[in-house]
Amino acid sequence: MNSTILHFFGKALTGQGMKNVYKDLMKEAKTVYFLKGANGFKLSELLQSLGKHYHDKGVSIEYFHDPLFENNFEALFVKEPHNILFLQSTSPSFEPTLYGTRDKVVSFYDCIDEEKLKQHGERIIQLNKDKEKWHDKCFHALARAIKIHDDWEIETRRHMDWNGLNKQFEQLIQNLFGKNQLKKRGNETHRLLGTLTPAGARDTLQSITQNVEKRYFIKGYPGTGKSSMMKKLAGEALNRGYDVQKVWCGLDSNSIDMVIIPELNFCIFDSTEPHVYFPDPARGGDQIFDIAQHCHPTEIEEENIKAIVAKYRSAMYDAVAYCNLYAEAERALRELIDSSIIDEQWNNRIEQLFQD
Repeated sequence: MNSTILHFFGKALTGQGMKNVYKDLMKEAKTVYFLKGANGFKLSELLQSLGKHYHDKGVSIEYFHDPLFENNFEALFVKEPHNILFLQSTSPSFEPTLYGTRDKVVSFYDCIDEEKLKQHGERIIQLNKDKEKWHDKCFHALARAIKIHDDWEIETRRHMDWNGLNKQFEQLIQNLFGKNQLKKRGNETHRLLGTLTPAGARDTLQSITQNVEKRYFIKGYPGTGKSSMMKKLAGEALNRGYDVQKVWCGLDSNSIDMVIIPELNFCIFDSTEPHVYFPDPARGGDQIFDIAQHCHPTEIEEENIKAIVAKYRSAMYDAVAYCNLYAEAERALRELIDSSIIDEQWNNRIEQLFQD
């Protein structure tokens, strides 16, 4: 059986707000099931069961984790030949746009005992207020962290040898592609590498790259062109007809942390904080891609950087603390929803998904 299971985060808590890749996933799918009306943990259990159902039939699947509860799933993508996306559609951002063709809605509203839920009315109101408060404080701290990180980048850029980086990049292009030009149009897809969670920064890099033969680990200072270089690499690959997967940063929504070129069995990624990785000696295709060699901050910049890093870590510490409080309120709300599910109606509703 050659089917695989990959794990990603579907949303990320970034300095610019909540980022998700679900609209991009919808474009990849032939069929999208919008699961609406029961935002509890039972939907995660359903997605896990659906994933097992298809994987047991030899189909590759991708699970998309919830950033607040990383052992829970928000979505399942069943790969070729099905190309089905099952998505928890509990936000106005995720609504069907091709209803009657690609999109299907599965409603669970009538699986909830409303009278039972009404008994917790006042608590639900208070939990929603708490959730909104800690949500806002978390994202405020993340926005502050991004601004501090920008100051960090200013210090490193001052002594960056951009010509040296450009030469290194051109050599990478030559090594990867040579003069190859495929006679097709390259296809671009999008994923997330990781996100802030109540347990701190988390990523799924090992799962994402488990079947990639050649892995390049970028080492370099913030602000020295890692993301820009990877965007250029992605553009070059697409222009040559190669498929590309852009894997986005979990803190700065405008930055890329990884590029995967499946037809070359190759990926390159930022392996600096908060996702520090090194080549695995057991894997022959791993190597360091060192761009730190082109940057040599003076002692003055090094001292400035130490002070900036301390402020940055303090802001991230605050963000994690608020994220925990945000998750606590959200957990309580979801547990109330689950306690009000009418099991018989729920089981009847989900049966159709396995039959399809």
